[in-house]
Amino acid sequence: MENDERQVAIDKLNSKEVYDFINQLNISNVIIFGSLNHGEFNEISDVDIAVLNEQKISLDTILDLELFLENLLNRPIDVVDLRSDKLDLFVKINILNYGKILFTNDHGKMFENICDEVDRIYKENENFIYFRRMDVLS
Repeated sequence: MENDERQVAIDKLNSKEVYDFINQLNISNVIIFGSLNHGEFNEISDVDIAVLNEQKISLDTILDLELFLENLLNRPIDVVDLRSDKLDLFVKINILNYGKILFTNDHGKMFENICDEVDRIYKENENFIYFRRMDVLS
């Protein structure tokens, strides 16, 4: 049953209707992550989506995408912008490592660039992150 729910959601996300709507919103890359990717998806799961453009995506655009997908899939949708300053670094790393590109209009180049960018930021702050964790744990 869980696998059927997952496949139905993936099939709907891979539809021309979704691709056309993403194009209308001028979103360059859409990545799926979370339970839909790692097999724990079931009838009450939400769908986690990350979006990526050269610049941050407006809240109106994110809300339009959420509403469209919620109506299509009949389940809660969470959309995050990978360019958002408010998105935790470790959440970004998780999305970039385990997410799957659903839609791209640039052959994944922007996705590769943000992977490199986040990797650089992590490496530049590695010592700080380590010592901050030690402070939190002590």
